[in-house]
Amino acid sequence: MIVAEKVNKSFGKLHVLKDVSLTVQQGEVVVIIGPSGSGKSTFLRCLNYLEPIDNGYITVDGQPVGKRRLPNGRLVDDSRKNLYRLRSRIGMVFQRFNLFPHQTALQNVMEGPITVSRIPVSEAKARAEALLAKVGLADKAQAYPVQLSGGQQQRVAIARALAMQPKVMLFDEPTSALDPELVGEVLEVIKDLARDGMTMVVVTHEMGFAREVADRVVFMDEGSILEDTTPQNIFTRPGHPRTREFLSKIL
Repeated sequence: MIVAEKVNKSFGKLHVLKDVSLTVQQGEVVVIIGPSGSGKSTFLRCLNYLEPIDNGYITVDGQPVGKRRLPNGRLVDDSRKNLYRLRSRIGMVFQRFNLFPHQTALQNVMEGPITVSRIPVSEAKARAEALLAKVGLADKAQAYPVQLSGGQQQRVAIARALAMQPKVMLFDEPTSALDPELVGEVLEVIKDLARDGMTMVVVTHEMGFAREVADRVVFMDEGSILEDTTPQNIFTRPGHPRTREFLSKIL
């Protein structure tokens, strides 16, 4: 479902991603862990071209991200229209909820399908109501973001991403902005998606969640993937010294 090959990204003289390669199969849940500044969030943003890569190659569901291949085999920048179409298949949930403050929860979830996919309002409304029920917020459909807790807002954000019926979901530290007592309700929704077979890449500091839900755990540091293995291996016998050092400080 996702193939990243030797992805590099720099911001000025800062080399943030260094030959990062990762493959994610359909239905797989890959959790990325590592210290702050290791390139985790930047890599996630590169997967749907919110950050253009300097070199390397990314495909999602077989489609190049941000590039297209000419008949002679050369890669060129893709059209904005094709990029928007591809992004509609990649749901992303950020640290901050980024809900439209002037819209209700229901309207927030309906917006993408109506504006981007041009589906009828009645269909978008039915889809949004079903998704709000899925994330446990059927009774908050008419509430505005200011009337919702942080955990509720993040669950609306997840429903909004799902409303576009994506093939892949990307989560960038989805609980980092929440009070500790609200973390569990968001993680439970993500666990439900995993049980439903959604392909997901999750950047998180929640090690218990990674241990329970991930098919694979990837450890990044200083812009490189140092370890890519099962939760059992990484939490009981990490192979890289830097992984062992990191985990010893947080577990």
